[in-house]
Amino acid sequence: MSALAGRSGISLALYGGALLLAIVMGAAMAYSERFPGDNGPYILLGVLLATAFAVAILLQWRLGALVLVAALPFESAIKIQAVGSGMKALASLTFVSLALALLTDQKLFERFARLWQQPLAQAVFAFVLWISASILWASDQGEALRATLSFLGLLGLMVVIGMLERRYLVLAWACFVFSAALSVPAGYILPLPEGSDMAVSGRFGPGGAGPNTYACLMAIALFAAYFGLLRRHRMTAYLLAPVLVYGIFATASRTGLIALVATPLLALLVPRLGARLGWRILPMYVVAAAAIVVIVLAVPSVAEIALERDAALSQPQSEDTWSGRWSNWQGALDVTASHPVLGVGAGNYAEATLGHSEKGFAQSLKKGEVAGLAHNVVLSVATQLGLVGLILFLVILFFLFKTALPIAWRSSLGTGIFLGLIVAMLAGMSLTWESEKIVYVLCGSVLALQLHIDSARRAPSVDKHEGHT
Repeated sequence: MSALAGRSGISLALYGGALLLAIVMGAAMAYSERFPGDNGPYILLGVLLATAFAVAILLQWRLGALVLVAALPFESAIKIQAVGSGMKALASLTFVSLALALLTDQKLFERFARLWQQPLAQAVFAFVLWISASILWASDQGEALRATLSFLGLLGLMVVIGMLERRYLVLAWACFVFSAALSVPAGYILPLPEGSDMAVSGRFGPGGAGPNTYACLMAIALFAAYFGLLRRHRMTAYLLAPVLVYGIFATASRTGLIALVATPLLALLVPRLGARLGWRILPMYVVAAAAIVVIVLAVPSVAEIALERDAALSQPQSEDTWSGRWSNWQGALDVTASHPVLGVGAGNYAEATLGHSEKGFAQSLKKGEVAGLAHNVVLSVATQLGLVGLILFLVILFFLFKTALPIAWRSSLGTGIFLGLIVAMLAGMSLTWESEKIVYVLCGSVLALQLHIDSARRAPSVDKHEGHT
C-alpha cells in the first residue's frame, strides 16, 4: 500500500506540474509580444519547451541518454553558434541527472560500481587520464585542456550508455537508427552553414555534417538495424536500407562505401559469427546494389560527385587522395619520431605538424588558422600521446573486441554493435576517430550488454542460495 501511495504521489506531482506549466505558458504567451517583438511568442515558446525538456531529463536521466544517441546524426544541425553546442548542453543535463539518481537509487549505484570493475571501462579511464596528464608537456596547453574536457565528456557518454538496462539500450539504438534514416530527407531541408562541404562541393551532410563521418554513421545504423534490431522485422529493415544507403552514397565518401562493402565480409572471417550472419548478407548486398543503381539513374547529380571522387583514386598526385594522405602521414611520422614516448600533447597535432606536412600547411593557409588532421587514428594518437598513449589505446581495442565478440555470438543487438565496431575500425584507417561520439556509444553499449549478462548469471546463483537458506 505504501508503494502504491508513493506512486500515486509521484503521478499527482507530475500531473500538477504539467498543469502549472500549461498555466504559466498560457499567461506568458499573452504578454510575449511586448518583449522581443513579433517573434516574441515563438521565442518564448521555444524557451519554455526547452525548459520543460531540461526538467524532464533532470527527472529521468535515461531520457537524456536516448536523446543523446538519437541526436548524433543531427549533431552539426543543433549547434547554437551564439551559445554553444546543443550536444554539450544535453550531455551536461544527462550527467547531472545521472549523478542525482546515483545518490538516491541503491541498485543503480551498485550497477555503477560493477561498470567500473570491467577492464574496458578501466582502460578508457586510464586513456583519458593520460590525455589529461598531457597538458603538462603540451606546447599549447589551451588546446590540450580543450581536448581533455572533450574526452572527459566522451568518458561520461560511455558511462551513461553503459548504465542503461538492456530494454533501454535497445530503445536507444532504435532511436539512433530511425533518426539516421530521418536525417537523409532532413538534409535537404535543414539550413547549411557557409563553407560546409554540402554548400561548397555538394557532398551530402545534413546541417553541415562532415560527409565522411556522416557516411560511417549511416553504415553503423544500417548494420545495427539489419543484423541487430530488425532481425525479426525484415520488411522494415529492407525499407530502411535504401534510405541509409542513399545517405552513404550521396556523401561521396570513399571510406563510407568501403565500410558498406567490407564490413560484412570481414565479419564472415570472425569465428562463429559468420554462421550467425548466415544468408542474410547476400540480400543486404542485393538491396544496397539496387539502391545505388536507382540513385545513379534517378539522381545523376549525386552520382556525378561520387564517381568524380572515386576516379581521383587513379590520380596519385591528387591532394585529395594519395599525395595528400601521404603528406599528412609523413608529417605525423616525423613528429612521432621526435616525441616518441610522451607525444606533443592532446589537441596539438595540427600545430606540431605544421612544418612537416605540406597538406597541413596548405589547409592552415586556406582557413587562416592552424589546421590539419592525421587521417589515421593510430598516427593521430601516437603523435599527440606518444607510445604510452598508443599502448593504452590498443589496450582499449583489445578489451573492446574481447568483450564484444562473445556477446555478438549470443545476441542480435550484440551482432549489430560488433559490426558497428568493424565500421569504426575501418573509419579509423583514414579518419581520426578516437574522439568520435559514436565510438564511445559503441563502448558503452558493449559494457551495458556485459553487465546484463553478468546480472543474468548472478540471478540463478542468488536464487539457489536463497533456496538453501
